Amino acid sequence: MRSAGQCRSVASLLSPPNTRPVLGEHVGGIQGVEVMLAPWAAFELFGVALDDLPDAGGELADIIGVRAEHLAEGLALASDWPARFALVDQFLWRCRAAGRTASERVIAAFQRLERSRGRLEIHALSDSLGCSRRQLERGCGEQLGVTPKRLSRVLRLQHAALLLADGRRLGELASGCGFYDQAHLTREFTAMTGRSPLRFLAGREGLDHHIDRAAGRITSVLLDG
Repeated sequence: MRSAGQCRSVASLLSPPNTRPVLGEHVGGIQGVEVMLAPWAAFELFGVALDDLPDAGGELADIIGVRAEHLAEGLALASDWPARFALVDQFLWRCRAAGRTASERVIAAFQRLERSRGRLEIHALSDSLGCSRRQLERGCGEQLGVTPKRLSRVLRLQHAALLLADGRRLGELASGCGFYDQAHLTREFTAMTGRSPLRFLAGREGLDHHIDRAAGRITSVLLDG
């Protein structure tokens, strides 16, 4: 896995929202289980302050210790995929029973920003939730892994990427998705995905869009070397 010029190997990864590209690499075949969680669920399940994790995410065994190692061993020994999925479900239920509860304010902040596609003004958001901007930043950093401002950047880009993949022109997207102009949109695309909008589109060509792992979101492109 490479991020910001650094390379490291991982067996299991807890990866919160991020505003920088992360590239995962492997040699030969690979098998695994991916679990997509609500952004605050990792805080609830594992009790970790998500803003303490590296940008590329944290090795799960470093966060919860031997429990992650036992899960990996069980998955390796399981006879088929239904058995593996059942093991993961049981593991998550046990974590939830012993876990923490995310702040209702943080969950509400995420939901309101998501509904606005990242275009809600942060001061207005904190005022509506009855807290200071600084309080909201601390809570979101701990429980979501990103501040409201960084989360807004992610949500705006997700919306723009979805529309771009659906055939909308770059010039039409900028102002409609909350960017100053087309150049701003291009800079954000490159900063957060590691590829320009045109290279992003090239990576989507020929893909079965059912490969995207979350409804209404772009999650997959083909790398072009």
